[in-house]
Amino acid sequence: MRERYINDPMVLEVLRMGSFALPPEPDIKHPGLLCRIQRFVAGMQVAVVVYVEYPATDLVIVTVMDVKKD
Repeated sequence: MRERYINDPMVLEVLRMGSFALPPEPDIKHPGLLCRIQRFVAGMQVAVVVYVEYPATDLVIVTVMDVKKD
């Protein structure tokens, strides 16, 4: 995250107030879902990919990236 200039509070804001960029999709290797959540925060569009395993209440953050328009 440091290389992309994204810090922990930015990730937490994306998780709390972001919206789903794509519908959740099943993970091939594991029984859970992969969700991509996006939000414009601190002057950049940030996306967080989260792995959700049901019925567990924990989230695993897979990757964090800044989304650039081409």
